[in-house]
Amino acid sequence: MKKGIPILIVFLGVMLTFGSVVPAAEELPDRPLLLLKVNEELERQTVIKPSRIPNAGNGLFAVVQIKKGEVIGELGGRFVPDEEDTSGNHYIAGILECAWKETYPYTGLDAREFGGNVSRINFAPSKINGIETHFQNAEIQRLCTYPYFVFSALRDIEPGEEIWSSYGPSYDYDRFMHEPDVRDFFCGLLNIDCSEEYRYEH
Repeated sequence: MKKGIPILIVFLGVMLTFGSVVPAAEELPDRPLLLLKVNEELERQTVIKPSRIPNAGNGLFAVVQIKKGEVIGELGGRFVPDEEDTSGNHYIAGILECAWKETYPYTGLDAREFGGNVSRINFAPSKINGIETHFQNAEIQRLCTYPYFVFSALRDIEPGEEIWSSYGPSYDYDRFMHEPDVRDFFCGLLNIDCSEEYRYEH
């Protein structure tokens, strides 16, 4: 979650809303670089600015009220072919296999540079020391058709509110979540003392 770490996800569609640019010579020289564009209308619902979470870099904030169940935004990015080594890139997410009939040989999306606003949603724990936090106000919905991944509101989100979600069970949260400032921030929001015990769940 460092530097406003995003959520790792993916898309492409029947409408083929992506662009093509020339890749660097050392980067997939046999294949054009395909970019999945974000939904610009949805982008206007949010703004990227410094997160409330200590040391988290940028985060995502609502600029309008977003009602429960409404789509917050779609993820964009660079389509990643099946053979590319993506280890160590925290902005990669796998496209659902049910969508491969449309996207193959691209089976992933790299949202590091072209992911759109939702790629800067930060993580917040669902539980701390067994206590429900209710911090997460957004969730990822995985789809088999375009746009393949959307973020939707778990509850009403007010203008100015930071948007938080989970990255899923496979993401490594521990190093960041155990930084004292981060631990104290989340425990402080719950008004609990975590000096003796500190456990969190994604």
